Amino acid sequence: MRVKAATILLLMILSSTISTANPGGEGDAVRSRDCAGSCHASSSTNGVSSATLSIEFPDEIYAGLLMEIQTSVEGADVSSNSMSGMAILINSDGAKDLPANDGWEVITDPNGGTNNYVEITDSFSSQNIVTRSWTLRAPSNPGMYDLFLAVQHGSPNGGVAMSGISNLTQVEVSAVPENLPQLAPDWTPTNTRNLGEETTIKLETLNTDSATVELKRGAEISEISVVDGEFIIPAAVNPGVVEWRVILTGEGPTQTSPWFRLTAQEPGWEIDETALYLQSIALLLLCAGLVILRRPKREDSNKKYDNTKYISTESEVEAPQESTSHVGPPLPPEGLPIGWTMEQWQHYGQEHLNKLARGEI
Repeated sequence: MRVKAATILLLMILSSTISTANPGGEGDAVRSRDCAGSCHASSSTNGVSSATLSIEFPDEIYAGLLMEIQTSVEGADVSSNSMSGMAILINSDGAKDLPANDGWEVITDPNGGTNNYVEITDSFSSQNIVTRSWTLRAPSNPGMYDLFLAVQHGSPNGGVAMSGISNLTQVEVSAVPENLPQLAPDWTPTNTRNLGEETTIKLETLNTDSATVELKRGAEISEISVVDGEFIIPAAVNPGVVEWRVILTGEGPTQTSPWFRLTAQEPGWEIDETALYLQSIALLLLCAGLVILRRPKREDSNKKYDNTKYISTESEVEAPQESTSHVGPPLPPEGLPIGWTMEQWQHYGQEHLNKLARGEI
C-alpha cells in the first residue's frame, strides 16, 4: 500500500505543470536582483523587458542623512495582473547588489515598508509612466556611489517572465556642513498606523532652532504645530497614505526633509506567541493520546491471532479416572470360587463365568 501511495505521489509531481513564473508574486522583501526574480523566475531565465527605467535624486545628498529618490518605469508591457517587481540595487551583476552593502538604508519603500524590493500593481502599459518614491539614508562616508533600478514582470501573452535594469546612476554623497540643521542620524519615521488612531511623532534634531511640519493630503498642504519636538497627525478614517515633511532652521542653511509617508491600515491579528506555543503542545498531546487510545493492547493483539482454544493440550485433556466402584459380574449361587477374593472377582469374574459356559473349567 505504501509503495502504491508513493507511486501515485510521484506521478502527481511529475505530471504537474512546470512554469518559470510565479504570477502571484511573493511579497516585498530584501532581495538581490536574482532573488527578486523569485516573483517571475530567476533573472537568468527571463526575457528582456521593454521598459525604460530611471532614478532621480536631490542635488545635495549628505552623508548619513535622509534623502528621497524618485524611480520611474515607462513603457512596461506587463501581464494581465498588472504586477511588477521593482528593486533598488548597487550593481547589475546579480550578486552582492543589496543597497546595504554600500551603506544605504531603506527607511521607507513605496509600499510603506523598509525593503529594497517591492511589488507594485498599477496601470503599467507601453504608454504609461509609473513613478514611486523611496526614502533612503545615505552612506555615512562621503564619495561616489552607484545605484540601479531593476524590474521584473510577466509578459502580456503569459508564460514568459521579463527582466530589466536601468543604466548606471552615480550619486555623490557629500560631507555634512558644519552647523547644518538636521534630523538625528539614528532617528527614523513611523511608516504605518492603524485606522482611527492619532499618531504622535517626536522629532530628534541636531543644530536646529525651530521646526515646522507640513502635512500633505492629495494636493492640499497644511502646517502642523510642533510643541517640544512633538506633533500629532490626526487619525485616519479610511485606509490610505498621508505625507509630511519637516523644515529645519538654525545657524546653518535651512533644510527641508524628504516627504515621509504614513500608511493607515486595518488592524492586524494580534498573536500571543506563548499562547500559540502552548496550544500547539496541547494539540500535539491530544493527538498522541488519541493514537494511544486507538492502539490495541498487546494482549488483545495477541488474542486476535490466538487459536489455542481450538487445540487441546495435554494439560487441558483430563486423564480418564479409574473407577473406584468396579462391581464386576453377579456372584454365582455357590458364592466366590474357592481361593478367590472379592477384588479378584471384580476384575476377573466375567472371564471365569465365560470359561464355565464354554466348559473349559
